[in-house]
Amino acid sequence: MKGKKLLIIILSLFVILVGYRITKVTLNKKNTKGEVAILPVEVVIITPTDYDETLNLTGTILAENQTEVPAKVPGKIIKYLFEEGDWVNKGQNVVTIDRDEIGVEFKEAVLDAPIAGWMTKKYFDTGTHVNPGQPLFQIADYHQVKLMVQVPEVEISRVKKGAVAKVSIDAWPDQQFTGWVSKLSPTVDNLSRTAKAEIAIRNPGLKIRPGMYARATVNIKRHLKGIVIPTTAILQREGATQIFVVEGGNAVARAVTVDIDLGETSSIKSGLALGEQLIVAGHHSLSNGSVVKVIGGK
Repeated sequence: MKGKKLLIIILSLFVILVGYRITKVTLNKKNTKGEVAILPVEVVIITPTDYDETLNLTGTILAENQTEVPAKVPGKIIKYLFEEGDWVNKGQNVVTIDRDEIGVEFKEAVLDAPIAGWMTKKYFDTGTHVNPGQPLFQIADYHQVKLMVQVPEVEISRVKKGAVAKVSIDAWPDQQFTGWVSKLSPTVDNLSRTAKAEIAIRNPGLKIRPGMYARATVNIKRHLKGIVIPTTAILQREGATQIFVVEGGNAVARAVTVDIDLGETSSIKSGLALGEQLIVAGHHSLSNGSVVKVIGGK
């Protein structure tokens, strides 16, 4: 009796398994003959776009007007009349020196400020003996500053005086400062293969201080009515640079040539035309000819 029950159970399981396989095959046939999967995508319509070609440079901030004042006579420093951080007007007495020159009737000498600005550095303490030519103090006026940069030799022909620059400084991460190329050296350093350049920057609020590290994005060429797309829309597949466009409800793979990588966007030299629908989301799962449905974009 037990054997008969066991046989019935085995037969039942066999019937269930066979039914499952038949059902699966039937569904597969329906999927094969039925609708093709439609993939959702987002697109943008390609329109002419003006954009700037830029060059990224880094360097150190200096005061636009800055000087070191050296001792003119030998002697011992009697007194500094200003402290570091004090504003000094042009012509004001800054240091007095007890001269130790033989045969000098008036022993005390005074050094004046040649420019107006802040005393940014004192090089010696009171009582120190100094010789002519040794710098005693530094004065800087940083109402306007300059960023000192090195321009690679290959880029020199594209950087022009007056070119606008956007400057970023770590001390003010949420703010960009505007400057312009004010000087470009006519010579190239034979070791670094670079030329010195200065980017002038107005300094309202005196936020920028001499000695700060800064990054500048210099505009070197203005392009009009170009084709600019999100860089994320570009795919690298099997060594080719591709994008997808929508044509008649299908995704069509298109080889493109990138002219300039602008960061978040890229300008396209060939392979894409104005008015086309560029797929910008959902494209990673596409293949050439995939059926798509546009669900968003602009």
